[in-house]
Amino acid sequence: MKPKYLKPAIFLACLLPVARLAWKAFRAALGANPIQVITFSTGTRTLVFLLVTLSITPLRRLSKLYWLIQYRRMLGLFAFFYGCLHFLTYLWLDQIFRPAQYL
Repeated sequence: MKPKYLKPAIFLACLLPVARLAWKAFRAALGANPIQVITFSTGTRTLVFLLVTLSITPLRRLSKLYWLIQYRRMLGLFAFFYGCLHFLTYLWLDQIFRPAQYL
């Protein structure tokens, strides 16, 4: 049996790390090197969401909970979202969009 309100709850739970990061940035509580904190945080979240997404299929097969498969795409998109945030943090905040530096 699949819980009815599980998908919105998972969606909101996946947004909590970026909301927490934004709250800490708004309050200037990211520490002495905020770019490093943002980069490491988004990179860690990317890896966590990627591993959770990849573990759904074996978990579904072992536990016979076939309704778990419908959450795999949403979690994969959140992994992509945090990966894009990680890449943009590096490119925008750390490297300041200097493409001439690499030519």
